Amino acid sequence: MPSESAEIVNASSRLIANDEPHNSISPSENQSEKLPIELLIKIFGYVSGLCGGYYTDVVFADRYVQKLHSMAQVCRRWLEVIKCAPELWTFVSDQDPTNAHIALDRSQSHPIGLAFRCLPFNRSLYNMVLKHSHRWRRVRVRYTSDDVDALRRLEKISAPMLQNLQIQFFDWKGSAAFVLDPFPDHPPRLISLTLVQVAMRRWKSPIFGSGLRSLDLACISNDGPTREDLRDIFQACPELAHLKLTYVTLSGDTSDLQLGPRVQLPLLHTLIIAPSSPNDIIDIARMAETPRCTTYTVSPSPEHSHLTVLPGIVMQVQQPFEACIKSGESLHIHLDGYWIRVRCCNGDSLSSDFHLQVAKFGFDDPVLDWINSILLVRRPPILPIPIDIDLDYSGHTDSPSSPTSLLQLSNVRSLKIADPHGHTNRLLEALSSPRDDSNDQWLWPGLVEVTVTTFTCPSTILLRMAEARAEAALRQDGAGNVGKIVKLGRFQAERGVFTETQFEAVRAVLGDVAVLWPVTEYE
Repeated sequence: MPSESAEIVNASSRLIANDEPHNSISPSENQSEKLPIELLIKIFGYVSGLCGGYYTDVVFADRYVQKLHSMAQVCRRWLEVIKCAPELWTFVSDQDPTNAHIALDRSQSHPIGLAFRCLPFNRSLYNMVLKHSHRWRRVRVRYTSDDVDALRRLEKISAPMLQNLQIQFFDWKGSAAFVLDPFPDHPPRLISLTLVQVAMRRWKSPIFGSGLRSLDLACISNDGPTREDLRDIFQACPELAHLKLTYVTLSGDTSDLQLGPRVQLPLLHTLIIAPSSPNDIIDIARMAETPRCTTYTVSPSPEHSHLTVLPGIVMQVQQPFEACIKSGESLHIHLDGYWIRVRCCNGDSLSSDFHLQVAKFGFDDPVLDWINSILLVRRPPILPIPIDIDLDYSGHTDSPSSPTSLLQLSNVRSLKIADPHGHTNRLLEALSSPRDDSNDQWLWPGLVEVTVTTFTCPSTILLRMAEARAEAALRQDGAGNVGKIVKLGRFQAERGVFTETQFEAVRAVLGDVAVLWPVTEYE
């Protein structure tokens, strides 16, 4: 038995399609009569999701249509406004052919968004949509190896208004990419381009224009761009802000890449790479200079050692990493086994945000050594700005090296630990006693706050660290030694990290600055 909402949608669909009169609410009784048409159209578009751009996703197609139909039930005037507003009918999906035909008719000459899954393939609707290619603005299509002829049709049409194009191809028989040359006669001025298992017949195509801001190439194992092609694309797209290359095999030999000035991509802020070869990262670093890039995601294949990938990462990110650090008054470093995130702040406001991810490996000493080489070895030194360190290993079940390289940092102000596996034990042991058995030389002497959440290390380590550093603070004479040893200003721990007796011992040493949080009891 159909649900009540389904019955409403079906009834309103018939009303909209057949222009039947609708008297559910008298216009004289409805205050919405007083709203101007322009405002109603904006409300309809916002509520239905049209204004958010969601209509280009097939998954939102039914939801969009249902909301539009539901709003048409309010009164006769709302129904008339919805029917007569072309901008509300600028979404076409093959999942509802009836409403797709209505949308093509009622949208008039307005630009349209198109979402096709081609499962099952509706050839008659597809042929009709192709006749409106001059109105395409946003297109997302998914083809299979059974729809090759339909995909070829894109080589015989023009779409001058097209701005966002996503083509996904799934070959049931293999993993070969489909070679395509879309819109060859009149290439559109794209803002965003996504190709999944689709290779360009001409990688020097005019489709890579100066207005392209987002480029996503994925799963192209054959007929991929050469390194020279990729360099040419960078040169043709100076406004590129988002670049994603996942499992794209760069054809040709590394020696084919002529060394020269790197292409400037001044607006690029996000770079995501899943390289087929470790050399791909190095080659991309040699091609392009990305001074403002703050988000890097690097996901090497499991067979590639992270040590072979690291040189390319360092070459690519060193300049923006340094710029990020220089831009702030304080520094926050977050490590969670997969991510390095550096946030620089000026006062309470975020100055810049830098992310580096090496998936599947975790961060060992080599990666942290690289961070230290930038923070400590550079002349003149970039620091001393206060550093906050966040070590989150709660979702990391394997065994990365203990992040002891962080001990080389100076000016560490706070430490936060979520570690159910004991990866940080060695780090805390080192912080529990003076350096070289000296009474006045401590690692991280400026540490004033420690927060411990999920944790399995022996609580005696934390007790020893708290007691030793507190006693050292009491031994200060206040003359000439100020700043060498700073008492922990705040020590927080979840209930369960310490027993009540142990926590009282910490409180006895640190006083009321020790906090047991959150208040909720842990089972």
